[in-house]
Amino acid sequence: MSRLNRFLNGKGFYVALGICMIAIGVSAWSALDKVSTPPKDLSSNNTAQTVSEQSSDEATVNKEQSDIPDQREDLSSKTQKEENKVSSIEEKIEETPTAKYFIFPVVGEVIKKFSSTELQYSVTFNDMRLHTGIDIKADEGTAVKSAGDGKVTEIVNDPQLGYTVKIDHGNGMVGVYAGLNKSVAVEVDDIVKSGTNLGPLGTVSNECLDAPHLHLEFLKDGKAVDPLEYLEK
Repeated sequence: MSRLNRFLNGKGFYVALGICMIAIGVSAWSALDKVSTPPKDLSSNNTAQTVSEQSSDEATVNKEQSDIPDQREDLSSKTQKEENKVSSIEEKIEETPTAKYFIFPVVGEVIKKFSSTELQYSVTFNDMRLHTGIDIKADEGTAVKSAGDGKVTEIVNDPQLGYTVKIDHGNGMVGVYAGLNKSVAVEVDDIVKSGTNLGPLGTVSNECLDAPHLHLEFLKDGKAVDPLEYLEK
């Protein structure tokens, strides 16, 4: 016991100093361990937040774009309509045939010829006048045929010529079939062929005292021409 006391008395200072040094070392090591421990990865949080913000922004842009009317569909629809319109016009042009030849609309005697310069006597008016067509004798009710291929452009009840059908025969030629009765067998815009029935023969008002006949005119580029020069014999 005395030895221990002597040891503590002699070296007690150094023992206490060693204990203090150990305590300081432990404290220092603990502090160093805390400092060396890497902080939580804030960059990953920032990255996640950035991605989330970008996703939100993209969703907002997509929503705004979805709210804008898609004008491409309207443009496509308009383009299709224009193409259909052009196609319709082309079809109408193609469906108007051109007469390659002309036949007599009725079978009968030509009782009055064409005259654009020489005056001819009119039984109905008892005078001399020009005659811009030919008169082909036929009984009332006789079927009047189209002289050639073409398209019906006009049907009128003319006070002087009676029921009249006009046909565009192509190449600037228009046929005027006058003196039909009201039972016209075609309509405007009808496509007709050579020999198509236009309706029964009636009377020509300003030639009513002449024998029943068809009054036929041909207009070439708007000018009256002699139908006999075009009708096949």
